[in-house]
Amino acid sequence: MRIKNVRLIMLLLILSALIPLFAEDIQEEEKKLHLMPDDTVKVNLLIRLSEYHCGSDFEKALLYLQDALVISTELNYKKGIAQSFLLHGRAYYYKDDYPLATQYLEKSCKLFEDLDDRDGLASYYLAAGTIKGIKGNLLHAMEDFQQGIELSKQTGNRELEGFAYNSLGSLNLSRSENDLALKYYNESLAIAEELNDKGFIANLLTNIGRVYENTGSYDSALYYMNKGLEIRTKISNHRGIASSGIVIGNLLIKMERYQDAFDILDKARLMYTDLNDDTGICIALKRKAKALKYLGKSDQAFSDAQNALFLARKIKNPSLISETYSIMADMTAHNGNFKDAYHYTLLHNHLQDSLANANKDRIISELEIQFQTARKDDKINLLQQQNEFQRQNNILLMVSFIALAVILVLTLISFRLKSLAFKRQQKLHEQENTIREQENALRKKEQQILKEDLEARNREMASKALEMLRVTETIESIIEKLSEFNETSNRDEKLTNSLQSIVSELESKLKNNSWNEFERIFNNIHSGFFTKLLESCPDLTPAEIKIAALLKLNLNTKEMAALTYKSESGIKSTRFRLRKKLNLNSDDSLVPYLMQL
Repeated sequence: MRIKNVRLIMLLLILSALIPLFAEDIQEEEKKLHLMPDDTVKVNLLIRLSEYHCGSDFEKALLYLQDALVISTELNYKKGIAQSFLLHGRAYYYKDDYPLATQYLEKSCKLFEDLDDRDGLASYYLAAGTIKGIKGNLLHAMEDFQQGIELSKQTGNRELEGFAYNSLGSLNLSRSENDLALKYYNESLAIAEELNDKGFIANLLTNIGRVYENTGSYDSALYYMNKGLEIRTKISNHRGIASSGIVIGNLLIKMERYQDAFDILDKARLMYTDLNDDTGICIALKRKAKALKYLGKSDQAFSDAQNALFLARKIKNPSLISETYSIMADMTAHNGNFKDAYHYTLLHNHLQDSLANANKDRIISELEIQFQTARKDDKINLLQQQNEFQRQNNILLMVSFIALAVILVLTLISFRLKSLAFKRQQKLHEQENTIREQENALRKKEQQILKEDLEARNREMASKALEMLRVTETIESIIEKLSEFNETSNRDEKLTNSLQSIVSELESKLKNNSWNEFERIFNNIHSGFFTKLLESCPDLTPAEIKIAALLKLNLNTKEMAALTYKSESGIKSTRFRLRKKLNLNSDDSLVPYLMQL
């Protein structure tokens, strides 16, 4: 149970965003590196690239970090140096080298303090607290996480605040403070959902599942863990998928679903192998060994336990070694080999006692060191304050004279700059007025041209209408004379029929061709008139539309009657209906209304 909870705390750093996550196309960004000059922009890109590769490709991440550190040092870019140290600590954490990781983190902390970078300090405390939690120093780990929360609140960094709450939840879970752990996890989940951070949401759902597992609510635990696994699978978070496999596999063993547990734990082992994570492989093997034991595959189970023991010794993790001994004792006892079971139990108990004693000794030693350090710090601070006071007295007068001179120079420079700025502003204002006047003149000229063009087109239209009217009158005169001739001629039936046919044909063509020609020309000049008219009143008849078009040209009743082959009274009647449909009060308002369409 202890190793399980410690591992949960260790997973926090894997999912913690010590630096904002790199979400751009990695390959495209890596191609830019050799083209970029050695400046702060390149340093920031190198740090983001190393953060992306940190958990999966240690060598590549370390190469980027070393380049970033070299360039930052040459540029005296202290923030870049601090972030490089922070990521070095994270990289060595993934390699299970906790002492070296701690050294780099301490270096980053000093630089962040000098820069007063509170976000950087919050990230440091989260990382440092995680490593202290792994080592079993829960008291100091909790203090670091609380400090991380306080700093992230001061800067308004909701992401770091959410990670800090998650870390506190895991710490309380390791102490079986389930209600308190669930409280912190829910606070962290609310922040993760606010930020829409899918990876972090998946981590929290998994951790909430662990709380329900601790309370014996296995179905609820499996529900939350599977939700977390589903999100991690969608976003292709391979390390997260592997860690989900570990916790779900352990839960399935408790639920006596041994084959399902074996399958998911074996997949987790393979994924940790691809990630080159010895700690993850070790935990997957020892839990897979449990599942194999219950499946009756004792030889394979013991082989996995031995491999787990080898890796635990390799990474020098006493807690993992102790629990592996416990599993091997349980297996050998299950197989009836009580001598070996007793031997492994003694080894397990010995390590547990050593860990407990070491933890007590370390806490006492740390308290003693802190007390002595505090006393020395007080003396040093007092001497430093005295020296600082004397030094300030010595340079105060000099600083005053320099400040006075600087203020005078700045005042002169400021006056000169304001004078130049006023002249530039005045000149710019004059240029803008000139441009505005030119634009107004050009706009008026364009409007005048358009107006003259429209008037010319209207005159052409009216002229065409009058020409059509004269042609119509001429043809009507011919028709009239032909009709008179037909009436006065001899009653030759063949001639009469021929004349009548000619008259009918002339009348038909006159009616059709006259209006068609007029409508074509009208549409060329006033293309949107008919559309706007029908939008205003969709139920107009064709006769009313024709009269509206003729009124647009300001023709009189007689001219409209000639063009439409209607009587003047018929034209007046149509105008009356048109006015009513358009909801106009008087006939005088009809023409102006149509003119503006």
